[in-house]
Amino acid sequence: MSAPRLPLTALRVFEAAARHESFLQAAEELAITPGAVSRQIKALETELAVRLFERFNRAVRLTETGRRLATGVRQGLSLMEEAVAEVRDERPGVLAVTAMHSFAARWLVPRLHLFNERHPDIQVLVAASDTSVDLVRERYDVAIRFGRGPYPGFHARKLVSLFMFPVCSPRLLEHARLDTPHDLAHVHLLSDVYLAQGEPHWGDWLALAGAPEVDWRRGQQFSNVYLAIEAAIAGRGVALGERALVLDELATGRLVKPFDIELQSTYSQWILTLPEKADRPDIRKFRNWMLAQADVDGLQRFE
Repeated sequence: MSAPRLPLTALRVFEAAARHESFLQAAEELAITPGAVSRQIKALETELAVRLFERFNRAVRLTETGRRLATGVRQGLSLMEEAVAEVRDERPGVLAVTAMHSFAARWLVPRLHLFNERHPDIQVLVAASDTSVDLVRERYDVAIRFGRGPYPGFHARKLVSLFMFPVCSPRLLEHARLDTPHDLAHVHLLSDVYLAQGEPHWGDWLALAGAPEVDWRRGQQFSNVYLAIEAAIAGRGVALGERALVLDELATGRLVKPFDIELQSTYSQWILTLPEKADRPDIRKFRNWMLAQADVDGLQRFE
């Protein structure tokens, strides 16, 4: 006698509803109606002869049985998705990593050869994007994400804490004096204008440095801190740099740090993976290498 066929459609709907603990959000994710979600869940409960959700007026909550099933279904779907991805992908063994443009270009990519030398069997694909990707839906294994954390539903490790301070080309100092933070009123300030809510900016550093009267909004503005740093390297003004992003330029002398005052950001760089992938050997090796490299570079990580 053959085993009963798995109700895959109902299980997929159940997994989305369990992850959100919301029939409405599951419906939005799956592009179906909340009523269709409710019917699929009800049919699954009837087939299994168990209650998977406790239902309230405006909310649902997983039962203990539902939580156990959700864990197993999530792992099973992840395995199936990985199997399909491996068949579709003509480049087996590729570790797909997404990071913001600035962090990818100024810290990760210049050091990636060190990982390649240590693990030549692991091919890394780095995709730069300033838009957060969905690790559940999109085919990325690791996301280096800029934010405050925590990240519920993900395996998250803080990579570096962020410290902000002014940087400029040494050529700028040949014709501009920057003896005190007040002198910044006489040079062009270069700034990133597309900031996350609560992300530190020039005004915060100037207040910390005791020079709140300096009008930082009058300078050249950019859509990305990477561009502001490039303009500073070219001698066009003073940028508010972040330690990890200007580390190499300070070491080579392309940039200098005119003041010792540093502003710690409430944001950090985080390494995110799906929990079911966190212990995959290639992901674990890449994560451990990044953490070790950040320590080598002297980038503090305050948990």
